[in-house]
Amino acid sequence: MVNAGTIDTSEQLPFEQCGYCHEYDGNSVMPDYPRLAGQHKNYLVKQLLDFKTGKRKSPMQATAELLTEQDIQNVATYFSQQTSAASNTHTNLVDIAGAKNMYLQGDAKRGLIACAGCHGEAAEGRDDVPQLAGQHQNYLATQLALFKNAQRSNDKDGVMRSIAVKLSQSEIERLAKFLSALPPNTYRKSVITTKTDTLINSERKQ
Repeated sequence: MVNAGTIDTSEQLPFEQCGYCHEYDGNSVMPDYPRLAGQHKNYLVKQLLDFKTGKRKSPMQATAELLTEQDIQNVATYFSQQTSAASNTHTNLVDIAGAKNMYLQGDAKRGLIACAGCHGEAAEGRDDVPQLAGQHQNYLATQLALFKNAQRSNDKDGVMRSIAVKLSQSEIERLAKFLSALPPNTYRKSVITTKTDTLINSERKQ
């Protein structure tokens, strides 16, 4: 396997360089690299700027430091305009039932606000709040764990850290699986509910 850092990228556009890890259409096939296709432009811009300034710690920082502000705008625009591919994640009854309720309703007794309050009922995100639907399960679980352990701190007003710290590792894994299984971009709460109920009913018959 060729290491992306050893490839001569001098004649390539920034988004083409990103393609070595994230794929040229932004639909990464490697579970630890996020899918960028269809992600909100403002979110992508913020993350690249945070990488560039060191506000978000990651190996991505070295790459982002090479980008100009115009490069960042161009990369974010390009990937935001790509089409998100459906995830291949499959869920079982236990995974989806508890995770769906937590995502849509939260847990008032534990002071957990609903994820849907910011990320949308279909996990579609908005503006600088990321779309989570269809994102890699591994990536989502890793980021929640980083927030939980305060190893990622570029969330606005510490909101994600305040939520993730209350989640168990099992809850993190179930939420990540649930979100990864959702079709990106188009679904609303009624469709999530219908798909969830359909999956539950089909598994009960097995």
